Amino acid sequence: MKICIVLSTRPEIIKLASLIAILKKKKINFFLVNTNQHYMNIMSKVFFNFFKIPKPRYNIKASKNRYGIFFSKTIKGIEKILYKEKPNYLIVQGDTNTALAGCLAASIFNRKHLNDRKKINIVHVEAGLRSFDEKMPEEINRKLIDQLSNILFIPTKFDLENLKKERLTFKKKIFTVGNTISDVIKQYTPHIKKNNILERFSLFKKNYFLITLHRPESVDNPEKLNKLIHNFEKIGRRFNTKFLFPVHPRTQNIIKKLNIKKLNFIKFTKPLEFIDFLKIMKHSRIIFTDSGGIQEESSLMGVPCITIRTSTERQLSIKNKSNILTGYNYNKILKAIIYFNKHKIKPSKIFGNGDVSNRIFNILKKINNI
Repeated sequence: MKICIVLSTRPEIIKLASLIAILKKKKINFFLVNTNQHYMNIMSKVFFNFFKIPKPRYNIKASKNRYGIFFSKTIKGIEKILYKEKPNYLIVQGDTNTALAGCLAASIFNRKHLNDRKKINIVHVEAGLRSFDEKMPEEINRKLIDQLSNILFIPTKFDLENLKKERLTFKKKIFTVGNTISDVIKQYTPHIKKNNILERFSLFKKNYFLITLHRPESVDNPEKLNKLIHNFEKIGRRFNTKFLFPVHPRTQNIIKKLNIKKLNFIKFTKPLEFIDFLKIMKHSRIIFTDSGGIQEESSLMGVPCITIRTSTERQLSIKNKSNILTGYNYNKILKAIIYFNKHKIKPSKIFGNGDVSNRIFNILKKINNI
């Protein structure tokens, strides 16, 4: 069994770390391809180092600002690698441009090889998620990846229903396994006890709010982002509670242009290292986010989450009442805070039990008859 893993972004690295650790332990023949979609050290390399992930065998450096150039160069580069390496499996995770590029490259490779023995099994980890909002680039990505992949690892039975509605279950191997982030949370939560990030920011457990914003719909419109930030300031004043806002590089570029005057209840900081962020999440009173992954992580950790978006692909967190979707409306956000002030959230296993990567490995091993 020979495996190619295509990755680059922070969530891909974090969510694939536990599976990569198993492949290393079992001495499986695998290699990594880094597209450098996340090219900044603080969003990529630091996570490779933290999780002790092997250095990628191949690095593709394409344009970060123009989608067309990124895809054309990345797909061409990965296809060349596949011809050279001839892996049995190509694994991608989630809904990023990197994942789609890897999938397309493998699909093009397979079209040129009619012999099934030479074809690459395209594996999508975290398949089946849908927000039903095609204005989101990620929604288009994940739908295309599911169509092109022939082995789909879905987090929940809820996601299987999405695939059935799109008639994507025909001639595909589909397995409900949970989400690999549950493995990471289970492994690393005990490590946060000695971490001093709260002291460094003068924060107290359950006495601060956490913000993360990075999606185009949230931050690309400066006027909209400016209003949102000032709404958070109003909320901080009303509840006499500080916000910590680790700022994604994409968001930072917009904030710089806003010329925001001093805020009393929002502290901006650079993106945090993994254990720092895990502890900040664990002990925050409420998390305000537009991240899909954090909706899962907050549910696993039992922390209330308010999703600052108009749609979500993690609908189970809404049904589980650990997450409230508010959009950008101040009154809806306020109403959600009041709800969570009255209702305690317990940790949930709806997104996985901490043994997901092991299940994925055993399934691949069985498929490969080794």
